[in-house]
Amino acid sequence: MPTTPSRENRTVLSLAAATLLLLAGCSSGSADTSSSTTSASGPLAGKVAQLEKAGDTYAAPSEPISGLAQVKGATVYYIPITQQAPQFGVTETALKTAFGKAGVTLQTCNGNGNPTGISACLNQATSAKAGAIITDAISYGLAANSFDAAIAAGIPVLNTNQIEDAAHPRAAKLGYIYAPGDKMMVAAADWIINDSNGKAEVVINQSTDGPAPAAYVDAAEAEFAKECPACKVTINPISTANFSLIPASTSSALLKNPNVKYVVSEFDQFVQPTLGGVQQAGRIAAVKGLTGGAQLTGLQMLKTKNFIYAAAGQASAYQGWADADAVLRMMTGTAGDELPEYTIPIRLFTRDNIGDVALTQAAEASGEWYGPTGYPEEFLKLWGLS
Repeated sequence: MPTTPSRENRTVLSLAAATLLLLAGCSSGSADTSSSTTSASGPLAGKVAQLEKAGDTYAAPSEPISGLAQVKGATVYYIPITQQAPQFGVTETALKTAFGKAGVTLQTCNGNGNPTGISACLNQATSAKAGAIITDAISYGLAANSFDAAIAAGIPVLNTNQIEDAAHPRAAKLGYIYAPGDKMMVAAADWIINDSNGKAEVVINQSTDGPAPAAYVDAAEAEFAKECPACKVTINPISTANFSLIPASTSSALLKNPNVKYVVSEFDQFVQPTLGGVQQAGRIAAVKGLTGGAQLTGLQMLKTKNFIYAAAGQASAYQGWADADAVLRMMTGTAGDELPEYTIPIRLFTRDNIGDVALTQAAEASGEWYGPTGYPEEFLKLWGLS
């Protein structure tokens, strides 16, 4: 499981407010409509062009699952850090479909973005003797006692969209599916390096909600250092707990760095307050916006040339099927102490390729943005259900 060491003195944990407004609307006032450098030119043109392409296939495990009949009728709890983030809704829908094929019920519990809510969900699942628990974007340290209690009760726990906790490594009852957040941030860095011809000044709005977002941005900084030594990168720490302060902190970062031409929102839910900060600083005509964790709303902004020039996203629907496969292996004992390595595809969307992308909820749910849509059938074959 790849991990990237966090920067010294980086904030590891930030408590998120339960009333967090992650689903802000797309309206932003002024829209930047100038064109961007195409992937056909620039120092990383070939790499960017490859990142812009959908994949040819989705990777699936090779070993079938045995003993699936024993889990029929079980209930699996899905606990996203907050249901207000659209990415988790896509994964939830895929999980329901996948588990439904196996006769397993999915119960979703909203973590509400804070340790109290997350612990309550884990405790509820443990009390209900859940067949398994899937957590999404929740670091082990946010609710360590509740994680421990679930595992001690013999409930398999799959931790997704996080980096592996060194103090709680993978085991028979604890699995990890690593999020491709580092790859998304590197893809954003590559686009900036290419677009700027290796002379960028950048502000990255980096989430401090746990150790994983810091690791993802560390990967982007390493890419800038390697491929663009002339680039200057400023990290602006933000958090879901202080969501309302993001516009002011973004504006301040831009005013302190007047030559910045690129602003990166680490995740899609932070795009609107980031945009607000760019507007407050009076830099909307001069700054190009990017985002990671792109979902439908962010891509629609990209399509309409509203602030966003490039957006890196991950295949959230495919992740739901991969999560289901991993949990079924844990529940049946097929996995042993080691789960298969699941690769969650990413793709870079830009103003050059977004015209070829179907921006609908159906397309998002099918996974077609990232590759062929036949992967559910491949998983069902492994499960002996097709």
